[in-house]
Amino acid sequence: MLFFLVLLRPAALWASTAAAPQGAVQILGTAVAHLEPEGADAWSGTVMLPHRWDKAFPGRAGRARYVLEIPPVPEGSPLSGVYFPRVGNQVEVFVGGELLLYRGALGDARTDAAKGPLWMSVPHRFLSPIRPTVLEVRATVQPGRWGGLATPQFGPEELLWPEYGARRAWRQWGAVGVVFSLALTGVVAAGLWRVNREPVYGYFALCAPFGMLRYADRLWDSPPIGWPWWGALLACALALHVLLLARFALALMGQDGPRVRQGFWYLIALELVLAWCAFTLQRPVLWTLGLALLLLPGVFAYVAAARRAWLTRQPEAIALCVACFIPLGAGLRDFIAVRLSTEGMVRTTYLPLATMLFVLLMGWLILDRYARQARAYQGLSNSLDEKVRQREQELQVSYALLQQEHAQHAALLERQRIMRDIHDGVGSQLVGLLSLIGKGRTNQAQLREHANAALDELRMAVDSMQTVDGDLATVLATLRYRLQPRLAATGIEVDWQVDELPTIERLTPHMILQIQRILLEAFTNILRHAHATRVRVSAHHHEPVAGGVRLVLEIADNGRGMDPLAGHAGGQGMANMQARAQAIGAWLDITAAPGRGTCVRMELAVEPAPAMPATPAPAPAAPAAPSM
Repeated sequence: MLFFLVLLRPAALWASTAAAPQGAVQILGTAVAHLEPEGADAWSGTVMLPHRWDKAFPGRAGRARYVLEIPPVPEGSPLSGVYFPRVGNQVEVFVGGELLLYRGALGDARTDAAKGPLWMSVPHRFLSPIRPTVLEVRATVQPGRWGGLATPQFGPEELLWPEYGARRAWRQWGAVGVVFSLALTGVVAAGLWRVNREPVYGYFALCAPFGMLRYADRLWDSPPIGWPWWGALLACALALHVLLLARFALALMGQDGPRVRQGFWYLIALELVLAWCAFTLQRPVLWTLGLALLLLPGVFAYVAAARRAWLTRQPEAIALCVACFIPLGAGLRDFIAVRLSTEGMVRTTYLPLATMLFVLLMGWLILDRYARQARAYQGLSNSLDEKVRQREQELQVSYALLQQEHAQHAALLERQRIMRDIHDGVGSQLVGLLSLIGKGRTNQAQLREHANAALDELRMAVDSMQTVDGDLATVLATLRYRLQPRLAATGIEVDWQVDELPTIERLTPHMILQIQRILLEAFTNILRHAHATRVRVSAHHHEPVAGGVRLVLEIADNGRGMDPLAGHAGGQGMANMQARAQAIGAWLDITAAPGRGTCVRMELAVEPAPAMPATPAPAPAAPAAPSM
């Protein structure tokens, strides 16, 4: 087969190689090719280089063999080499039947040699000084991957190596520069977006990772996933990168309106569908259409930037206009000269460099915009500080007046409360005492009892006004001090079991007075009716399953107890205790049984204070006779 291919060489190839001067760079512009596309007939013949597989067999994978001739090299010539501007996708290169260069394994789509130029040194022992040497390039090609063979060049290494090095540096270091600039400005934009949540910074921060993914593809020969999925992913990344850059430029100009947002989402959906279908269905023309559509938002952004620059003549607007023109012009040039042209295999794309310049200019505009905003905010802050100082002075005067009025109002309310407590408590007891005296039929014991009750009410009113700072234990200790002599005088032993109680922030004088009256009512009933010898007073707190902290007060005696039904009919003592408990948001329960004593249990919410039910829990027992 190789002999047959050599017989197909055109006469022009013999003439061009024979006439080439010694020591000069030779352009190997023709080759005898044997092409085997999948799903189509094989083809053999002479092709002019560069030969682009996707142009000859769009949407088809296959194998290709290119046979070229290296002109005779005189003995003593400097070391020679072959420079391949582009060849792929997986490649083996033979010189005189010897394998000198390969990239990947033929048919293994994980490697793509077409991402950069290739260099192959050719030792003198493989070259003939009197006749041409056969150069054979074998390649396997995947559709849409720029497979085929660009025009190789053969000549002295000292002449060709600089050209190869420059092209490789352009592709590799250009990609590094774009990735680095995108990463740097993307991080800055993300930081600024995190500070003030302005969409213009968010668009740039989002576009940076997609651009980094697209241009970083040049930096490795073996992508992380297989073809064509990797190609579809890179196409989607490029589409999102370009659209987000256009959206960023429009937002920077304040033209990110509803129509722009709607068109943006439509274009994203269309571009993603075209990119995915072009590679997965092996239809490169769909991605060519997608690239053409990507020029539209660029043209729109440039026209908007140019119009704004013409109207405002501001440096920022002019810089934005220039920045938008750079990637638009480079993208249009690459689309025509590289994507559509057969010569595109040997041409360098300008879009990466244009993207890097655009990104750097956008980074400068972002920082300048942020600096101007910071200066404006600083001026606004200074103005606000001055106004705040003026308002503070006015508020200080108003606050002093309000404090004075509040103190006067609080004093008035406190006087009213004290008057009400004395009227309801001490006053009612004194009225009852006067009524008994007026009848003239009471003995001294009854008068003493009513006088003591009036005195207890007065003492409780005074005690409730003492500062306790939310400490209920202090209130209980004061009550114990008041009642201990009376209980001891009747021979009743008191067992006080008061734990360390939590602070009750809402413990007001009114609440203290109501608690004292409930406890006093309980003790009064014990003294009058219980015939008890021992009373246990306990106070503790617990946390029920429903949450919160509740304070529990219990007074239990070992007296004769009572019948619950009789307690309801005997007087208003129990009803008064229930009413007082409801007034402070507490729950009261009185349990009693004949011969088993009586227990008064009160629960008070400490924190949080739950809403009390409209009707308290029923109390089955009450003192046998009214107390006050």
